[in-house]
Amino acid sequence: MKAYRSNELNQFHTQIKITATTGSEIVTTANAKDYMRVDTSADDTIIGRMITEARLVIENYITKDIVAKTRQFYLASVEDRFVLPFSPIASIQSITIEDTATTAYTTYGLDDTIIELESLPSEEVIVSYTTSGMNDSLLIQAILQLVSSYYDNRTDYVKGTMTEIPTSVKNTLTGFKTMFI
Repeated sequence: MKAYRSNELNQFHTQIKITATTGSEIVTTANAKDYMRVDTSADDTIIGRMITEARLVIENYITKDIVAKTRQFYLASVEDRFVLPFSPIASIQSITIEDTATTAYTTYGLDDTIIELESLPSEEVIVSYTTSGMNDSLLIQAILQLVSSYYDNRTDYVKGTMTEIPTSVKNTLTGFKTMFI
């Protein structure tokens, strides 16, 4: 294994990746077209892409999965309990500590997002888990609002900018946002 200086190791302390997307979008192209009052099918492909983009932006904003996924979470070291990013947790497939599988852990929290390993401290922990996704009318509304903003502002010249999530969408998502203290 390569030896890293401490400042190099800090940048690799945690990593997460999606290994599979198992769920489907909670907003369809037809839903978005109805919301935006679009009557033509000429933009169906771009609207479909905007739905996915809006959902991903919202998932990252609230740090929860709207569409079910399988993820891997890597920690360079664990001193105590740790929290799995993105919930709700449907199941934990495996936890490996320094390339050895373990079942010696306990989960806590409302969505079983808090994990405590029995052997602490631990080096190089990888957790493979599946999220169940979420389907809520407020999330659907937030996706529709964001897709509408993207659709209305899709040209090169825009009066104003779309650099962040619109305030109306943020207000809708406030109750879903995970707060880390």
